[in-house]
Amino acid sequence: MNPWLMSAVMVVAWSVFALQMMIKIGALKKMAPESRMDQIPRRIGLLFKIGIGQEKLVGRSRERMPGIMHALIFWGAMLIGIREVTLMGEGFVHGFQEYLPLLGSNYLSGFLFIYLYNIAELVVLLMILVALYRRFVPRPDRLDLNWEGVYVLLFIAGIMLTDLLFDAARFNLIDEWQYSLHQFEHPIYGQERSWAPVASALAGLLVGLGETSNSFFYHFGFWGHIATMLVFVNILINTKQFHEITALPNVFLGSLDYPHARQKWIDLEDEKAWEEGKIGINSLEQLTWKQGLDLYSCTECGRCYDVCPTYVTGKPLTQKWVNQSLLRHLREEEGNIYRTGTTSGEKSLVGDVIHPETLWACTTCRACEDACPVSIEHVPRILGMRQGQTMMEEAYPPEISSAYKGLERNFNPWGVGFDQRADWAAELEIPLMSETSAEDIDVLMWTGCAGSFDSRNQKVARATAELMKKAGVRFAILGSEEKCTGDLARRSGNEMLFQMLASENVETLNGYGVKKIVTQCPHCLNALKNEYPDLGGNYEVLHHSQFLKKLREEEKLPQGKNDRNVTYHDPCYLGRYNQEYDSPREIINESASSVTEMQRHRNESFCCGAGGARMWMEENLGTRINEERVRQAEETGADTLATGCPFCMTMLSDGIAASGNSEKLETRDVAELMLESIKT
Repeated sequence: MNPWLMSAVMVVAWSVFALQMMIKIGALKKMAPESRMDQIPRRIGLLFKIGIGQEKLVGRSRERMPGIMHALIFWGAMLIGIREVTLMGEGFVHGFQEYLPLLGSNYLSGFLFIYLYNIAELVVLLMILVALYRRFVPRPDRLDLNWEGVYVLLFIAGIMLTDLLFDAARFNLIDEWQYSLHQFEHPIYGQERSWAPVASALAGLLVGLGETSNSFFYHFGFWGHIATMLVFVNILINTKQFHEITALPNVFLGSLDYPHARQKWIDLEDEKAWEEGKIGINSLEQLTWKQGLDLYSCTECGRCYDVCPTYVTGKPLTQKWVNQSLLRHLREEEGNIYRTGTTSGEKSLVGDVIHPETLWACTTCRACEDACPVSIEHVPRILGMRQGQTMMEEAYPPEISSAYKGLERNFNPWGVGFDQRADWAAELEIPLMSETSAEDIDVLMWTGCAGSFDSRNQKVARATAELMKKAGVRFAILGSEEKCTGDLARRSGNEMLFQMLASENVETLNGYGVKKIVTQCPHCLNALKNEYPDLGGNYEVLHHSQFLKKLREEEKLPQGKNDRNVTYHDPCYLGRYNQEYDSPREIINESASSVTEMQRHRNESFCCGAGGARMWMEENLGTRINEERVRQAEETGADTLATGCPFCMTMLSDGIAASGNSEKLETRDVAELMLESIKT
């Protein structure tokens, strides 16, 4: 080979690459700061599990075969990445591989590496053919029909083919020249043919062409490979294939708060932030550097399509579209951010880049994050933009105004007088915290707004209280002192209202010395357990299904069976947010005569449509999400649709009414099913 030519090629190619990377990294450094270097051992574990192990591609029941296809390409590319090092070194030093630890002919691992990368190249080529077939023939909706995806696959195929051609021609020349070109100095070259079955088979096809042709293929294979690889590296940096560089770092730097929705804390007393318009996310540079890295890491695989309740029901949202729109904007502005720390200001983030309908369609169910193979955090970014719109622009869906007024005046979104919050318990003789003390109770029952004011969910609160009484649990409620946790305010971007409500609740709870809380609402659970610690509220918080299951395990509640055929809907804020899938199911399995799972269940459950404050917004586009979920429940043939969330209960009950199937399917909370089974 020619070391001078190799030096020139490498200097030019890697200089261009470094310049592009400098701009991108520089832009990320100018974005909002964020700490992501804690708990290194845990991060390494996630890197191997999700990143290198490709868990979210091969471990999910939905679209497993395409996931395996991609995983094989990825694992093959990792092996071939080591091969690239040996080939680039070959351009400078003949027999470079011989000098590398564990890869020379003195090591069995050296020959094993030759075998593995040779097989990997064949596997990658076969998987590329499968990928091209899927892209053009069945083509799922989640795959865009564009030439970028095609030429990326062709570039990868070119890298594989040129390397195989180089090896095949080299094997023939070795046989022809009998090491005349100093091959004897590097014994690995005399033995590797038997360890490279694919290149050896190709050599058999080329051997009859003679020395001249094989010499041409030898040089063409090598320099063609180097050129294809270096051009590809410089092209991919501005395509979706940039994820080949950023995906593993993005997984390593992923949020360790996940699956908890612990939204980034905003200091609302920072006058400078208000003056500079930096409350929430109002411009691209106000993303954190990790959120910017998320954009660069999107593979555009579209796995968020299939799981997104808004996209499935015809709304103008899928996180892939959001990522693509923000990434295009970032590529346009990365130079400005790198040089000045700000964008040009020519486009508004919400309005020009992201349509308001798209922003407000999100239910914050986090199905997209659960499905994302590279750990992109979509929901915090959506909520950050909502914060900017709500607090800086006062631009939010008008119908949510009444909920805000209700929260401000009566501390609940319905606007019912706060003095009526304990009316649901009037006949149950439940003590108020103001009438007892923390030492005299085992647990505080946090009823939540729906359990306090909504007639359907009041039944759930009564069932829960009755079960706790039967078990001999000493408990109390706050009554009129309880206020909305502020979940809907935070999820709709009204951080000021959230912090006001949360601070007052923490003051009340801490004032009474409350340590343990049980609630029937997963949204309250998530706020109390995961978000209130930011305000000094540290409590043991349990969902009522967890608490009731524990009471049954302690034999404080009897077992019984009803005659219901039940299917269970996993609430997003109980399941994906707090990883509780088993407690409700154990109660249902012990209480119902039969249980049938919906196709979308557990972490792949389909949202009811109420999360992200959508409960308080109109749903005018496409199919209603709750009606789609009810349709999925009807497919099971169950007569009872169970859940463990008051918002899900409302949405599913409305969906059943809209379907006209109320006589065949009814809703029940897990507590109601348990109480029924005991009374049966």
